[in-house]
Amino acid sequence: MKKNIESLRSAGLSEKEAIVYLNLLKYRENQTGKICDRTGVPSSRIYSILNSLLKKGLVSYRLINNIKTFKAAEPDALANLFEEKEKQIEKEKQALLKSIKELKIIPSPFERLTDFKYFHGLRGIKSLYTEIINSWKKRDNYYVASAPLESFKKLEGFFLEVVHKKRIKDKVKLKILVNKGSEKWGSVRKKMPFTEVRYIDAKTKTEYGVLNDYFFLVSYGKEPYGLLIKDENFASTYRTLFEMLWKTAKLT
Repeated sequence: MKKNIESLRSAGLSEKEAIVYLNLLKYRENQTGKICDRTGVPSSRIYSILNSLLKKGLVSYRLINNIKTFKAAEPDALANLFEEKEKQIEKEKQALLKSIKELKIIPSPFERLTDFKYFHGLRGIKSLYTEIINSWKKRDNYYVASAPLESFKKLEGFFLEVVHKKRIKDKVKLKILVNKGSEKWGSVRKKMPFTEVRYIDAKTKTEYGVLNDYFFLVSYGKEPYGLLIKDENFASTYRTLFEMLWKTAKLT
């Protein structure tokens, strides 16, 4: 029964419409009172449901002593209904494709906004880092500052299995400044090839990174979020700031 209801819903019927149609199909011909008794559909709603099924061509009726008696159409009528739904979906698809094509040719006065991206949640942060690792070239230089405790706790598996594995394979050099309290994760990175680690006396929940013309900022609060900006000026400024912090940071 449940499987049949789901099939009818995929053809465009509501759950109540599907229940009433299947009931009529089983008991052939009935007045509204009996339909309500068997299906549990309130009498206040039965006529609106039956009228909808009538419009869909799934129910017919006849008058017996001025009382309407309803009968279900043969199941083959459902195929016609599904075909109509397919035609409507195709029509909507073509309209959408036309709109997309038209939107693509509209010039935007805010073209530089395409260089800015916002990411939300841990999955979003993973997507941010995925863009970073897919943008670097072999033997690039990569900088991460004020890596907080929360980043290691929440994403260490992803960092080790995805980010660093690809970074080492591509021989990308990393300089990373690790926050106080995260020394054990810093020691893991010290053993990695192409990696330099130093420590800063800070307890932030935010980190930033620089790779070529990319600058990114990640906040690890209750709901982590990140910003990724492709801008030469941003990247250059924060790379300079990083080098200033690097010179004052501790080796252990």
